[in-house]
Amino acid sequence: MDPIRPADTSSDDLGTSLWRWVGLLSALTVVSVLHYTTDAEHAWLHNIYQRLYYAPIVMGAYWFGVRGGFLTAVAAAVAYYPHILHTWGHNVPYAASQYVELVIFPCAGVLVGILADWQRTLTRQYPETASSLEAANRELRDSQEQLRRADRLSALGEIAAGLAHEIRNPLAGIKGAIEIVGARVRTGTPEAEFTGVATKELQRLDGLVSEFLAYARPRDPEFRDASLSDVVGQVVTLLSPEAERAAVTVRLTRGCDVTVVRMDPEQMQQVVFNLLLNGIQASPRGSAVDVGVICDAGWVAVTVTDRGPGVAAEDRERQFDPFFTTKTNGTGLGLAVSQRIVSTHRGRIGLEDAPGGGCRAFVLLPVRQASG
Repeated sequence: MDPIRPADTSSDDLGTSLWRWVGLLSALTVVSVLHYTTDAEHAWLHNIYQRLYYAPIVMGAYWFGVRGGFLTAVAAAVAYYPHILHTWGHNVPYAASQYVELVIFPCAGVLVGILADWQRTLTRQYPETASSLEAANRELRDSQEQLRRADRLSALGEIAAGLAHEIRNPLAGIKGAIEIVGARVRTGTPEAEFTGVATKELQRLDGLVSEFLAYARPRDPEFRDASLSDVVGQVVTLLSPEAERAAVTVRLTRGCDVTVVRMDPEQMQQVVFNLLLNGIQASPRGSAVDVGVICDAGWVAVTVTDRGPGVAAEDRERQFDPFFTTKTNGTGLGLAVSQRIVSTHRGRIGLEDAPGGGCRAFVLLPVRQASG
């Protein structure tokens, strides 16, 4: 969670300040009522109630600075004084210690108020420091989320590997049997049609199992210098038939060709293939998908911008989770595998809203000048 900051009363609206004061006075009232309604025999309870006064004092100082801390402490002392006089007046040594506590109340309020005002002043004078702290907190939260996701991915990977292994062997037997049956039926018969349907479904299942294995047991990348622009061009060519069937135009813009990436070209081809296929499938008929290769400040970026409905805000954080998909026939593994590949290349992958609607997927990889 974000750290709580002392509120700046100059920017707080009157309603917020008023409700805070009401809350402080209500807290003081509750503690005082507990004191006055608890029998003197339960001295240990009174000791607890006495310490409870410090909660509204500290909050008053935190919200309203020195003035707020002092005023809240004075209110607490005024509320507590009659109780000391009435309940402990006969016990002079103990009553004296309680009177000392009344002096400590404003001291604590003023001290916390000074610290709160000092923090506000530093925030105003050095806003970049506050921004750095916020950025560090965000990075910490992101790291924690990545660790939780890594745990989930590890467990899901083991399950996927086991299922894929158990399914692949029966599939091979079924495929062989259907091929034998298919070789004995005549073309144009219902049997031939059903055999063709079964063959297509088996191919789809085999592809699904292959995706499971690619996710659960990814091979180590084989790094070498290669042009990411060439890889993107190959993917555009491979998916041209798919784009034609969907009546979608793929427009490729190469912004740089002189730099190369230290990468595994086959794995990076798989990443770009997944992103472009998603863009084509998400785009309405007659629209275009823009693919770009851009170099800047030691990085090369591949962007895929579609004209589809985009990604819902509630689904944005889950897009790279394995088995999460918004497609009817999707496996939810394409982006998860892509993220893993990009991570091994020390890069970044993400989704964002595209200007004018749609979604923009991007991959950032570090570049180097071609060797030799």
